[in-house]
This record gives sequence, structure tokens and C-alpha cells, in this order.
Amino acid sequence: MTFTSFSFLLFFTFLLCLYYLAPDRLRTALLAAASLLFCWFAGGRRMLFSLLLSTATVWYAAVRMEASGTERARKAWFYGTLALNLGILVLYKYLNFFVYTGRIAGRFFHQELPLREISLAAPLGLSFYTLQVLGYLIDVSRGTCKAERNLLRYAAFSCFFPQLVTGPINRYEDMEKTLYGKKRFDYGQVTFGLQRMAWGFFKKLVISERMAVLVNTVYGDYQTYTGLYIGFATVCFAFQLYTDFSGAMDIALGASQALGIRMAENFDTPFFAPSVSEYWRRWHITLGTWMKEYVFYPVLKSEWWIRIGERARKRLGKKRGKKVPTYLGMFVLWFTVGMWHGGAWKYIIGSGLLHCFYIVAGQMLEPVFTKTARLLRVNTQCWSWRLFQGLRTFFLVCIGFVFFRASSAGDAVRMFKASLAFNPWIFTDGSLLRLGLDAQDFTVGLLSLGVLLAVSLLHSRFKAQGKTVRGVLAGQNLVFRWLVYYMLVFSVLIFGFYGPGYDAGEFIYQNF
Repeated sequence: MTFTSFSFLLFFTFLLCLYYLAPDRLRTALLAAASLLFCWFAGGRRMLFSLLLSTATVWYAAVRMEASGTERARKAWFYGTLALNLGILVLYKYLNFFVYTGRIAGRFFHQELPLREISLAAPLGLSFYTLQVLGYLIDVSRGTCKAERNLLRYAAFSCFFPQLVTGPINRYEDMEKTLYGKKRFDYGQVTFGLQRMAWGFFKKLVISERMAVLVNTVYGDYQTYTGLYIGFATVCFAFQLYTDFSGAMDIALGASQALGIRMAENFDTPFFAPSVSEYWRRWHITLGTWMKEYVFYPVLKSEWWIRIGERARKRLGKKRGKKVPTYLGMFVLWFTVGMWHGGAWKYIIGSGLLHCFYIVAGQMLEPVFTKTARLLRVNTQCWSWRLFQGLRTFFLVCIGFVFFRASSAGDAVRMFKASLAFNPWIFTDGSLLRLGLDAQDFTVGLLSLGVLLAVSLLHSRFKAQGKTVRGVLAGQNLVFRWLVYYMLVFSVLIFGFYGPGYDAGEFIYQNF
């Protein structure tokens, strides 16, 4: 069972009706049971066992930490549970990465290390719910969140089905009120939730699946499709990944909203960002927040890091020295972000260290950029400058996407070399129509991207006014409003791409 499957639609429809018919005292148990049922059908026994193990160990450890009378006992429960859950994550997702890296290091020193890879299929959604439960454990250890003593209530949070496969990574104190509070059927919230789910289906089935065909063709044979083919496919992959991941978020957040439960937003028009740092404040927002809160800030506040700062200030002076621990902390942060995406150097580079380089270089060179703009009398307050910033950021992000999508970091480097071939005629001689999509599908893809752009622009405009696109649409005349709704639904039904080898359950980020 996955978000875009017919079985999920039946499951959610039945749950939605049952949820609002059930008395308040039974709704938490109903959510927990429904979530475990979804987990069973979506990820099988492996996912169910892993999720229940994480839920039970973290819940019990949090309760014991709060009840412990000594700091030593609290630390024992905390670090023991942290090691157990991180150990499971490392075992399934990163063990072969260390084996592979060990082999490379051995060859560098002319040694063949007897390391063998282990074939272990990671439970679905492991990276997402592991971070979520560990965030709760850390909050309890810090005293910023009280331990939930009712296992059923905590399970309703940790196992809540919309967030399991692709996030978002929620914090317990943010979801607590709407998750357990008394709720009445709210027609507006239910319809807004269903509308958002429909928009997510549109992104995934109409846009992302079409872009995937073009991307797979070029990236699967980059020796043949060189030059601007690679650039075109990389831009298509940027939109494929965005509509796939944000589409999953729309379905998850829409389902949650229909149930009267508020989850954290995960995207905010990231391709409109004027800088890479701003891009990461708009893309996968909850991951960035988690990493800053539980990795970056603790590292900077550690005694070891403070000593590094003191030594750097003595040797380099106050102004330069104070930046050293921050930049080193950013290296740790972005290395961890890359590792989270997968145990491979292509992710560490493409989703981590490359972005660290962009941000650090941008901060260091900012005075130079400011002086240059002033000397050239560049108007930095006009629309064309913001367009330039957005295109520049998108270009830099796309470089990282090449690493992300390529089979390996080595393949990514070879693709950059292959992209230097000069073949601009592919945009005029019909070559793009030989990448797997016919003229009709190609046209539908372009028009759908136009719709996405229009909605994103409206979202940015209305957000500045404290409004939402759905809210503004709800205020329009009945005929126009329902015409838009029907167009959205029938666009998914008619233009949804279900080509050869199509798997409605394959969201890209569910593998992380």
C-alpha cells in the first residue's frame, strides 16, 4: 500500500469516515491501529518490526530517564537507546559504505583489506522515523519536552502513517495538541486536505513520472546522450525530484489535515530561492531543522569545539579565528546531511559537502560581491536581479543533482566531461522527442510545468499577504471553484502517466 495506489485511497476513505464517527476516547487507538496496518501493507514485517522496536525502546527510555534519580542513570538510558537506534540505522544503511570506503583506503595504501559487503534491505522509511523518535528522545533528555507515559498515545505519534514513508520529520510538542485534542468534523479542513492531496497526485503522476522517462533515458546512457542532453535531463530531474518529493508531502499533509492533525511544512518554493542557504531553508525544511537542532548546535557548544575556537582566535586573531569552529561545524553538518541521504559518496558530495562549499564560499566572498556590485552600479533591488539570483542558485543546485542522480560519484564526474560536447541543435531538430516521450506527452509535461510555475507564483504572492491559494480559491464563485477542482481531478485521471514499468508506489525519497 502506497500513497498513489488505489488501496491507499480505499484505506484512507474508510479511516476518514470511521475517525469522525468514533468517540474522542477511541480516536488515538484508531490512529495507532490504522498506522500499524498501513505499515504492514506498505513495508511488510521488516518495517513493522523496526518501527515497533524504535517506538517501544524510545518510549520506555524516555519514561525511565524522567523517573531516574541520578544523572548517571539518565545518561545510561539515553546513550544506550541512542546507540541501539543509530546502530540499526547504520547496520541497514551505512555498513556497506564503510566497507566500500575501507577498500578504497586500503588500495590507496597498497593493501587489499578482506572486507565483504552485506546485502541487507533497509526497512521502508527507516531514516525518517529514526530521526523523529530520536529527536523526541533528545528533547526529553534536555527537559524541553515531557515524556509521554501512555504508550498508545506515543505510538500514535511515532507511527502516524502519513509521515512514515517520506516524512516530514515532526517534533512531538508541535503535533501533540492536534494529534490528541478533541476534534469535530470540520468541512473546510477536510476539503482543504483533500484538495492538497489531489494537488500532490497531480505533481507525482502528471509531472514527475513524465520527467522520469526523460531523465532515465539520458542518465542511463550518457555516453550516447552527451552535451546539452545532460543539461536538459538534469533540469528535468530537478523538477522530477521536486514534484515527486513535494507531491508526497502534499498527500501526507493533506491526509493529516483532513484528519484535523497539523504536521510541519517541508517545502516553500525552493527554486525561487536567491541563494543556496535560502534554498535549504525552503527544501526539506524539517530535515534541515533537525540537523541544526540536534547536530550543528550541539557540536558548536561542545567543549572540544570551544577549545578549537579559542586556539583559532589566538593564532588567527578574533575576527578570523571565530569563524573557524563555525565552518568546521558546517562541515560536520553537511557531511551528516549527505550521509543521511544514503551511504554513498555521491550523496555526501551532491547533497552535502558541495552545498557546504557553496555556503561557506558565499559568506567568505560576500564583501567582494558587494563591492563589485557597487562598482558596476548594479541595481540589487529590481526584479531582474532577483531573477538572476534565482537562476544562479538553480544552476548551482543542479550541479549537486548530477551527483545525486548519477549511479556513482565517478559517473557524475564522467557526465560533467560528457556535457561539454556542443550540440545546441537538439532543441530544434526533434531530438528531444526521441527520449521516450512522444509529442503529446512532451506537450502535457510542458503545460503541467507551466501550471506548477503559476501556482508557485500565486503561493508566493498570497503568502506575503497572509493567505493561501486554497483559501483564495475557496472565496471564488461556486462555478469557477468547482471548475478548478474538476480540472485538477480529471487532469490526474486523464493525463496521469502510467507508462511501461510504472510503479505508483515508487517515491524517490522513500528510499532514504
